[in-house]
Order: sequence, then structure tokens, then C-alpha cells
Amino acid sequence: MSTEIRMVIKYRVPPRILYEALTNQEMITKFCQCPSKFENKIGGVFEMYNGAITGSVKEIEENKKLLLSWKFSNWPTAANVQMNFKEKSGDECQLTCLIKNCPERDSHNQTIDFDNIKAGFKTQIFDKIAMFLGYPLNNDDSSDEDD
Repeated sequence: MSTEIRMVIKYRVPPRILYEALTNQEMITKFCQCPSKFENKIGGVFEMYNGAITGSVKEIEENKKLLLSWKFSNWPTAANVQMNFKEKSGDECQLTCLIKNCPERDSHNQTIDFDNIKAGFKTQIFDKIAMFLGYPLNNDDSSDEDD
């Protein structure tokens, strides 16, 4: 069974600002609040939360798209995480995050809770970007979710 997790998050900053927050090692370290690594190039590796998250950069389209191989330390294999950055009116960004090919079981043969994965991305990545980098979220429902 292939599971896809889809999230749409809106920020009140332009795509280039949000893209930098997700690809700049110093900014990632700031919102994760621990040493992080991010090599912003195809084939580059990244590490967040003291190695709890690792992976590599598979595709880059500056300020528009990131495709990452993303692995939690307790997963036997990596998932694909695609982030699409879309300019919205008012110099805002709509980020669509697609997580595909997640393993169904972790390294201890426990079922992976996909709702928990989605909640973790929201609280440990997207909310922390807003909190620690000061990039406000746009929580209104008036913008579309196409992509």
C-alpha cells in the first residue's frame, strides 16, 4: 500500500524567503534549535534534529521546488518529500508538501502512524519556522490549494 501525505501551508513571506529557510544550514539550525546540516545541491546531504532526520537532495528548482530523500532514524528506508513553493498575492507563499513512499513499518516492525508524521512536520518544521524565524503563517482559508 502506497501512502501519500499532503499538506498545504501558507506563509506571509515570498517563496524565496521560505525556500531559504528550508535550504540554508544556519536557518535550519535556528528553527530546529540544534546543529543541522544542509548541502544545497543535487546529491547534497542533510541532517536535522541530531540525526533523527537524514537524507539527500534529489532535485532543486530554486524558490520553486525541492525534492528530498527523507529518512527518520527509525525508518528502514527513506521517503520522498517534495516541497512546491507558489507565489500568492500580497507577496505570500503557499507551500505544498507531498510525502510519498513512506515505509509502512519502522525498523522495529511497528506500524508507522501517518497522522503522526503529518503532525510532526507541522509542529517540528512548519510551525517552528514561523516561531523561531518570525515568518508568520497565513491561516485564512481564502487562498486555493491547487497544485
